[in-house]
Amino acid sequence: MSFKHLSVAQLKEMKKGEVNIIDIRDAQSFANGSIENSVLINNQIIDQYINQTDFDIPLVVCCYHGNSSQGAAQYLFDQGFKETFSLDGGYEQWVLSNQ
Repeated sequence: MSFKHLSVAQLKEMKKGEVNIIDIRDAQSFANGSIENSVLINNQIIDQYINQTDFDIPLVVCCYHGNSSQGAAQYLFDQGFKETFSLDGGYEQWVLSNQ
């Protein structure tokens, strides 16, 4: 098994329940805008995040355009997260869907 792809519309539906969203963009981009309730994660704190997060809650990984998030989502799936998703189109698609 592996991570799954998730559309922006599907994420909006998921946000009605319990879901963790992590953003792997750079800190400045995150500060300029992010998905509500998302958490900025980088290589320096990923292990801490893994150790403090419930593996049973769906986890969505967001990047700029949905490319880098795929590798991160696979890594997190391999660490034991049961439902791991890469956001198709990334944050840019999220912004476009809210215009």
